[in-house]
Amino acid sequence: MPLLFPNFRIHQVFGANTDVGKTLLTTALVRATASRYAASSNEQKQGKKVFYLKPVSTGPDEESDVRHTKPYSSLIETHNLYQYREPMSPHLAAQLAPDLPFPKTNDELVRGIENYANSCVKSLNGNAGALFVETAGGVHSPALHPPHTQSTFLRSLRLPSILVASPHLGGISTTISSYESLIMRGYSISAVLCLYDSYYRNDTFLEGYFKDRGIGYWTVKPPPEKYGTLAEDAVRLGEWYSEVEKLERREEGGGVREAAQWLEEEHAQRLENLAGMPQRTLDSVWWPFTQHGLINKKEDVMVVDSAYGDNFDSYYTRPIPASSSDTAKPTLAEEGSLLNSYFDGSASWFTQSHGHANEHLTLAAATAAGRYGHVLFPSGTHEPALHLAEKLKSTVGKGWADRVFYSDNGSTGIEVALKMALRASGRRYGWDGEMGGEVGVIGLRGGYHGDTIGSMDASEASTFNKAVDWYKGRGHWFSPPVVQFVDGKPSVLTTGPDEWSSLPPSLSSSARSTRDGWSLPFSTLQDIYDIPSRRSSALAAYYREHIRSTLEGLMKEGRQFGALIMEPVCLGAGGMVFVDPLFQACLVEVIRASGDIFGGKHHAGKRHTEELDGLSSRKNEQWTGLPIIYDEVFSGLHRFGYLSAASVLTHTPDIAVYAKILTGGLLPLSATVASSSIFNSFLSDQKVDALLHGHSYTANPIGCSVALKAIQILEDQEAKGGWDVERGMWGVSRGDESGRWSFWNRDFVKGVSQKKGIKGGMAMGTVFALELEDGGGGYSSHAALSFLTNLRQTIVASPAGEFAPFQIHSRPLGNVVYIMTSSFTKPAVMRAMEETILNELDKLA
Repeated sequence: MPLLFPNFRIHQVFGANTDVGKTLLTTALVRATASRYAASSNEQKQGKKVFYLKPVSTGPDEESDVRHTKPYSSLIETHNLYQYREPMSPHLAAQLAPDLPFPKTNDELVRGIENYANSCVKSLNGNAGALFVETAGGVHSPALHPPHTQSTFLRSLRLPSILVASPHLGGISTTISSYESLIMRGYSISAVLCLYDSYYRNDTFLEGYFKDRGIGYWTVKPPPEKYGTLAEDAVRLGEWYSEVEKLERREEGGGVREAAQWLEEEHAQRLENLAGMPQRTLDSVWWPFTQHGLINKKEDVMVVDSAYGDNFDSYYTRPIPASSSDTAKPTLAEEGSLLNSYFDGSASWFTQSHGHANEHLTLAAATAAGRYGHVLFPSGTHEPALHLAEKLKSTVGKGWADRVFYSDNGSTGIEVALKMALRASGRRYGWDGEMGGEVGVIGLRGGYHGDTIGSMDASEASTFNKAVDWYKGRGHWFSPPVVQFVDGKPSVLTTGPDEWSSLPPSLSSSARSTRDGWSLPFSTLQDIYDIPSRRSSALAAYYREHIRSTLEGLMKEGRQFGALIMEPVCLGAGGMVFVDPLFQACLVEVIRASGDIFGGKHHAGKRHTEELDGLSSRKNEQWTGLPIIYDEVFSGLHRFGYLSAASVLTHTPDIAVYAKILTGGLLPLSATVASSSIFNSFLSDQKVDALLHGHSYTANPIGCSVALKAIQILEDQEAKGGWDVERGMWGVSRGDESGRWSFWNRDFVKGVSQKKGIKGGMAMGTVFALELEDGGGGYSSHAALSFLTNLRQTIVASPAGEFAPFQIHSRPLGNVVYIMTSSFTKPAVMRAMEETILNELDKLA
């Protein structure tokens, strides 16, 4: 839960190491803040208070420095969530005290910090205050539960942090390493304080280092050495606290008081910047896929302050009161945090899969950035690009792929694929490049392949592209039958505007007529995706006849085609449309067996029926008919619970494109993977025959390094059975690649499809899609917008405290509501979201 309050500032104190004076300086900051409150006028200091929290404290209470806050006892409250007797690392101290309370998880400790902070706000009743949260040990001291360190498990709070530098031998290196570790994990460093050491004088280097980075730095007079009795030492230490909290920076060892003032000013500046960002954005930014004539108010703008795991920590401007009766300013206690946590239901627009700010991906990026930056790639190589190419060939390209071409994003990856496929067809069937004429592609209605001019031309005219002056749809698009739960039953439904002939008698008795043709129910979803069994069915023959006769009609019109391009299994941006996999499998088969009509006199193969019968013996690396392009930019690499759609459709492509979650959602990178027969179409001793395409950032080492790590993380999750719970909900066993499963519960999906106002629902892997009843439908529909707006206002909470409360944020696709998770979203979060969605759907009735 994000914690940012207008008049209540929170700072977290990290130490560069143990024994650097972290507790001393935290106590000094607490006292200096209280001293500033005490010096305020009576009106200004009314109700102000400073809170000092040690989530985990070790060592005897009587030796704790918090006793030195007594001079300001009316202004200071101290608290420990967990206290252990032995003065050592908390995870060890807890083991030596089995009789004392111990948090079951690291998240439980984080929830404790959140709850305490909120209780502090409420106790202030709208008055100003401050909270200092002191961590234990160093930045990377172990968390109470392995394998995390405290800088990792506290990251979800992302509290503005104070770093206490090390004054000891080696302290410069230790401090800078701690600073960089915090920065790489997304922390903001508000100030650095260091106790003065006259021998090592680390401050002479560190002060300039941090000032150059815009970070306040203060050197503080060291405390008196211990000698005499415990009581005598305590008196001298109390005198030291009194002295340093009053000293100014210009005085020797001063700065604690100035640091306290700096923290107050920084908090005010953060609030001012946050409040101003919406209008500054409206004045400067041109958003993608957004009508600025509709989205033009400050309260429309979501300011993402940070993101972690599945959630955004975001700020929305509060609407202006509608009437004079609403003008009374709410108290701070009523307002709560300015930031709210929103589940990233669009999974950051289809890219996020590993959780925001994943430290493994961050470290992979940092490693490659430090080693390479970016280097040119033509006729060169580097380890990340080479290893990634080999990894893609052995995973998504296993059994068919020979080459990997890198580019910047999905659209450009598709452009590359189209160039590869069209040139391969042209060389085989007798047209060449610029003389190719009106060569088109075959695809699916509702498919979407990107926003660049070429990729747009590979899709039907739609809201996405029909207003683009250069758009010229080059192809034919079949209306695909789709898969949905309808009234609780997994079903296959035809879509318009294609005309569908009557079903064969063996199927018509169980089908029902619809506005767009027919709907056919199945006993289970697994039956729909059992392609080996369905391939010899009457419906498969029906599909093949429909596809072949359509193609023959197109060729009689003089049409010419150079490729089949499709998003396998699911059409993403076109409305999260799950296509009947049998139709797509049959489409691949018919295209591959139709060289007789695509190639005409240049066709050297057999007749259609003979080619169709011979497909089972086809070599995967050799394309026939037309090159087959799988656009897996959105869907590939476990988005839908499988590595590649080839395992679903039982047919490999000739070219496939991967992007988006290729890098786990961290960086733009795409890979176009091709077979040897596609590659060989460009092979000669003439440069003009080469694939003359490229980008300045081709094979960016940082992106390639991150992609390798992202794939490894998914492979490790698969190997250890990390998705066994999700598979089990759908009756699928580990290792069963043919079984389809989802993070969303099967009973939930069946249930929502039976709700009033729902046309159908579907889920696979991380994606849930819900089609609302709407006369117009399509991307231009606003049917889903109001539902998602209401959903965004609803708090999703866990009665058992398994996760922090959040709201759900997603973008509509016309009349389709979709919510997408990461590949690591927790079951407790899923069940809570399902319950919330059901409750909102009940309101539609």
